[in-house]
Amino acid sequence: MIILKLIPLIENIHCDGNAFRVAVDTLFQSLDKSLWFSYLSVIREFFSFWIDDIKAIVAMNQDNAFGANLVKWKPVETELKELWNSLDAHTLTKLEMQPLDEYEKVLRGNGVEDFVVNACKKLVKLLLLLLRNAPHKQPVAYRHALDANLTLFSSNEAYKVTLKVGREFYYFWKSDVHATDLNNPELAIAA
Repeated sequence: MIILKLIPLIENIHCDGNAFRVAVDTLFQSLDKSLWFSYLSVIREFFSFWIDDIKAIVAMNQDNAFGANLVKWKPVETELKELWNSLDAHTLTKLEMQPLDEYEKVLRGNGVEDFVVNACKKLVKLLLLLLRNAPHKQPVAYRHALDANLTLFSSNEAYKVTLKVGREFYYFWKSDVHATDLNNPELAIAA
């Protein structure tokens, strides 16, 4: 039913990711925060249908996104709070560090301040730690980890920053050659 609530917000807007995100943010302002996690995946899947992105729909099908016996993995919120508070005590593997190092290099190359780079790295580290426990390393697991991260923050600004960092880092996580262009709005659509 969440799509029915979204339709009035998207029926008269331009069919692109930025306009869609604004509509989703508007919708989420009226929803209980505890519902965000379950609604985000539905809304993300709907986006590909809304823009008639057949390739994305085929990819979701190949990832078994429409299967009858899907494993619905979701990080536990108490685990998130514990992880966030003890983040510095956790060490990332070399494989996990590689995309994080690339992301940091691009941020610094774009002149991002040290404080912001360090905050972004902390958010990404939390994502990477959550993904360790995912039953599979598919984009849907990344989205679930990002959605779970969003529940940690109560302010609208922190929510938006977490979402932005998650969208940016997604392309480093999947080793996309276009990940160096953080200003390209097309890059954030899939995450």
